[in-house]
Amino acid sequence: MNPAAFEAKQKNARRIVDYIVSHGETSRVALANIFGLSTATVTNIVTELLDQKLLYESRREQSIAGRKATLLQFNSNLHYALTVSIGRSPKDEDCAEFTICNLRGEIISEKKMYQAFTISESFSESDMLKGLIAALRAFIAEQSSSTQAALCAIGICIHGMVNCRQTVDTPILNWKNVNLTIPLQAALHLPVYVEGVTRVKALYELRFIDLQEKNVLYLNLSSGVGAVNFFNGKMVVGRTGIAGEVGHITLNLHGPRCYCGNRGCFELYCGMNNIIVYAERLLTAENANDVFFDMAIQQHRPLTPELIFEAREEGSLIIHELLCNTAEYLGAGIASLFNIYDFDRMIISGYLENGKDDFLINRAIEYAKGWIINPYSRDLIVSRAHLNSNQLYLALSALVLKHLLDDTFHT
Repeated sequence: MNPAAFEAKQKNARRIVDYIVSHGETSRVALANIFGLSTATVTNIVTELLDQKLLYESRREQSIAGRKATLLQFNSNLHYALTVSIGRSPKDEDCAEFTICNLRGEIISEKKMYQAFTISESFSESDMLKGLIAALRAFIAEQSSSTQAALCAIGICIHGMVNCRQTVDTPILNWKNVNLTIPLQAALHLPVYVEGVTRVKALYELRFIDLQEKNVLYLNLSSGVGAVNFFNGKMVVGRTGIAGEVGHITLNLHGPRCYCGNRGCFELYCGMNNIIVYAERLLTAENANDVFFDMAIQQHRPLTPELIFEAREEGSLIIHELLCNTAEYLGAGIASLFNIYDFDRMIISGYLENGKDDFLINRAIEYAKGWIINPYSRDLIVSRAHLNSNQLYLALSALVLKHLLDDTFHT
């Protein structure tokens, strides 16, 4: 087979596997129709995928008349992934969540670890790495021999920047140019893939996007603000690998100082950590008659996103005004991103997932539509993410699967 034909075959095989991973059981005939390939071509590719055990024949399709088609399914138990999410708990403790799951993200084993990850003068990067390696070795040792044998890679995510050299910067743990990949691969003898939380979650969401939507922006609103842009179906990572740090777009030249050194950054107005700071400043004697004051002070409830959104729903005027201001800045940020990227769809994730507050996102979108310059693009398409923030193991299993398929098909 000539190189061009081989490359085309590999590309089509990858598309077939990706489609079945996203959409589930599919017949050969359906695949031929979806991708515009001949049935013979699909049959040839599928035969090889069955031999590689990436796919298996699951069952016969039910049919009223005619020959029943055999359905193909992805073999999610071919390998297992060890997923690791490192960060801070709601109680502001260093923690990590370890999960072993199959390539569809179905959990085999899990464990939450509370140990030091924050680097300081008394706790070095070397100390942190030794502790992480020891904890991972202990977790792997707890598994059955068959589970250990099925492990194919480790996927790690963290709130912070991961560049093209796989080094991590994260202010919450005081990490600067920390390399997890090299020491963990050497110690555990498994491939290690490290990525930021926003990118990991965005990769997972691609499973639910229509094949015709090639340009998608994923916007993650959490403690800060981050984004991932997909152009022609490919993630844009930038020259050094840190594209997407939209939280540090300047929205107000004379705004407050951000930890990054700039003023008026996007996340200073729309990151939840800062929204909570602004909400706390409203808890003054002059606002004692507001329902938010009663909920936070009289009822001694902690300041959380849930409390803030609930207070607005219960009629808090001061929180309503705060979220109106947040929506205006969020709308400005969304419009700026749309004017730059001209995407088909925007996916919202983070503290607005699961419809927690339709008021904020709906108002922000209305603002954004007024500032988008392309008159043909004012029908801004926005959807909420499928993945919850506590399901990072699903996203990490998808990351491991992506690398596995990249290696298999040389794509």
